[in-house]
Amino acid sequence: MAVRCIHIGVGGRGKWPVRLFTERDDVDSVAYVDINEENMSAAMDVSGMPESKCFRTLEQALNNVECDVVVVITPPDDHADMILEAIRAGKDVLVEKPFTKTLASAKHIVEEAGRMGVKVGVSQNAKYNAATVTLSRHLREETYGKANFGLYTKIGWRSKGVHHSGEDDHSYLWERGIHDLDTMRFIMGKDPLRMWAHSFNPPWSPYKGGAGVSGWVEFDGGATCTYFATFEPHKSGGETRIDVEEGTLSLEGGKLILTRRKADPEELSLDAVPDSTTAVTDQFVAWVNGGEEPEFAARHNLKTMAMVEGMGISSETGRIVALKEFINV
Repeated sequence: MAVRCIHIGVGGRGKWPVRLFTERDDVDSVAYVDINEENMSAAMDVSGMPESKCFRTLEQALNNVECDVVVVITPPDDHADMILEAIRAGKDVLVEKPFTKTLASAKHIVEEAGRMGVKVGVSQNAKYNAATVTLSRHLREETYGKANFGLYTKIGWRSKGVHHSGEDDHSYLWERGIHDLDTMRFIMGKDPLRMWAHSFNPPWSPYKGGAGVSGWVEFDGGATCTYFATFEPHKSGGETRIDVEEGTLSLEGGKLILTRRKADPEELSLDAVPDSTTAVTDQFVAWVNGGEEPEFAARHNLKTMAMVEGMGISSETGRIVALKEFINV
C-alpha cells in the first residue's frame, strides 16, 4: 500500500517531492498546503491534484484527508511548529534541511516523536551522489587505510540574492553549512568530537552576518578536517580531499581520484546509486513501512545540528567547542 503524504510547501524546494511522487507507486500525494496561490497552481498543474485537496493550513488538510506522512518544506523558521503539529497528530514527518533553526527545538522534536511513536527524517540529500557515497564507503571500510586529515572547501556565489538565513548571525552555517557539515560527517563515517570556527562577513555581503566560515572538525579516531566555505566570493571553487595511509582520496568533478605518492592519479569506479532525492525517498518510505532506520533520521541529524551550533558558539567565544557539551556522541 502506498504511503499517503500531505505536502506543506509546494514551491521552491517543495517542487521536488511534488514531481517525484507522481512518478512512484509507493507514495501517494493526498493533499497540498501552501499560502502562495502561484505555488499551488503550479503544483496542481504538475500532479493533477484537485482543488478540493488543496489547503492553506495543515490543520485543514489533516481534518479533510487521511495520511501517513507530512512532508514539511516551508521557510526554516516555521519547521519546528509544523513538525510538532504533524507528530502530535500521529503522523510521520520528512522535513527539508535545516531540521530546525536551533538545536534545542530539534531535541524537543526528537523527544516528542519518541513519545508519539512516529518517525522523523531530515532530507539532507546533498551527500547522496555516487562519488561522495563511494568515498564514504572506502573510508568506513578503510580500503586504503585509516583517514588522518582532510580538507573541505566550498566557495560559490549564492544566486538569486539573500535566502532564508539573511538575518542570522551565522548565515552560511545555517543556510549551506548545514549541508556541508552533514556531508563531512557522512564522508568520515565517524562522530565529530570537537571543533573550532571563525564566522565572518565580507563588507559587500547583503547578509546580516556570517556569510563565510573557516575552521576545523576533529572526529572520533583522530582524523581532522579543515573547513572553509562562503557564498559571497568573487570567484567560485572548492575541494574535498581526505588523506589516508596509502594516499589521497579526492572528489574532482563528480569523479573519485586516488593519488599515491610518486604515482599517477587513479580514477576509482563509483558505486551505483540513485539520484539524491530518490535515495532519500527510497530510504524514508522503507523506514515508514518497517524497514531500517536511515542515516538521516532526526535523532542522528542532531549531530549535524550540534556541529552548526557549535561552530557558531566557537566563533563567538574564540574557544574550541566539544560536541559533548550539546549532545552525547
